[in-house]
Amino acid sequence: MKKIVGIIAEYNPFHRGHAYHIKKAKELANADCTVVLLSGDFVQRGAPAILPKHTRAKMALLGGADIVLELPSFYASSSAEYFARGAVGIFHALGCIDALCFGSEEGTITPCMETAKILVEEPTAFQNTLKEHLKSGLSFPSARKAALLVCYQKQSSLSRDEHFLDSPNNILGIEYCKALLSLNSAIEPITVKREGSSYHAQKLTDSYPSASAIRQTLAKPSQTEFGQATSDSFDFSLSALWKQVQPEAVAAFSRNFSKEDFLTEDDFSLLLKYKLMSSTPQTLCQAADMSPELAQRILNCLNEFRSFSQFAALLKTKELTRTRINRALLHVLLDISADLPSRTPGYVRLLGFNKNASGFLKTVQKSASLPLLTKAADYKRLLPKEEVPVFEKDIFVSNLYQSVLNIKKQTAFTHDLQKPPVIL
Repeated sequence: MKKIVGIIAEYNPFHRGHAYHIKKAKELANADCTVVLLSGDFVQRGAPAILPKHTRAKMALLGGADIVLELPSFYASSSAEYFARGAVGIFHALGCIDALCFGSEEGTITPCMETAKILVEEPTAFQNTLKEHLKSGLSFPSARKAALLVCYQKQSSLSRDEHFLDSPNNILGIEYCKALLSLNSAIEPITVKREGSSYHAQKLTDSYPSASAIRQTLAKPSQTEFGQATSDSFDFSLSALWKQVQPEAVAAFSRNFSKEDFLTEDDFSLLLKYKLMSSTPQTLCQAADMSPELAQRILNCLNEFRSFSQFAALLKTKELTRTRINRALLHVLLDISADLPSRTPGYVRLLGFNKNASGFLKTVQKSASLPLLTKAADYKRLLPKEEVPVFEKDIFVSNLYQSVLNIKKQTAFTHDLQKPPVIL
């Protein structure tokens, strides 16, 4: 029987490390097909994706993926817990995913799974330590880490280096395992050891760079980084960058991009300032990831607003991480309310597929217990009544992204419902 392996990804942007992951996922799962669940136009760190979702979907297909589906924006821009819960919930509902493969620092599944069991069962030692550290003023991620370390010490079989919990890849892997356990899912979790640069590396140092390093380089292209004779030709340097960090087929597609093709949070600064100026503490608190304390701090500091990124940095405190602030601001901008990330997945949208995988796509359609939208414009006919406004929110979010991009590029706007899946 043919097997399907699932990958949850942002590909922000796609690079050689991602192609390696796709290849290894197929090998480890002994799979015939790879289904990628890709974040839409906004990502988990509380920012716009550097490139549109259909562009990144095409990169994924050129890089070895067979089918690319969209992770809705209200999951994609959420904390690790809700990001994982939404994504794993979709894979579980598809009913045909045999394995879920993710990257980790160790490359073994046991540490992630055993840690996930602690989080699901919440033993007394975990609960007490968590409450104690939250009362002392630690942020939730720091308090949870401290509570997990106490549990590690009490169980010799779980002896872990404290840095195990510092890796974003490990944290997401733990949340994937936790979601699988909570759903009692038959999907098998497997992991690939991360190769090359660390998640947060800011420089291009080897053949497997981090997406952070690529974004940093795109923000500040230089003669040294690209090895070019001149430093004033961004497009020429950009072509060299893609050749350095992407598989050949993906680089050939990417070489036509210019600096106007990329978006950052600061491209949304004016829109965010408008939303914040027209908000009250009560309306701000309706947004996901917002707290009354953060809402009041936002309004108190609003006169200091210069840009999205500058304002997020200004708001950071010991109790509030930068990513939490970024997500809260993004959710205000996008009108993503606190109830959306916690809802059960009600649909999934096709972003693209390889023609050779059309048989697997039919398998997914037949086995799924939730609607698979192959043509987004048909959503009113295919979705349950309660899912229609939720999907329309997702369409609005993508249309806002596209509008900002079109203004930056000075090109015509195309409504998200008019965009067909990418087919290779």
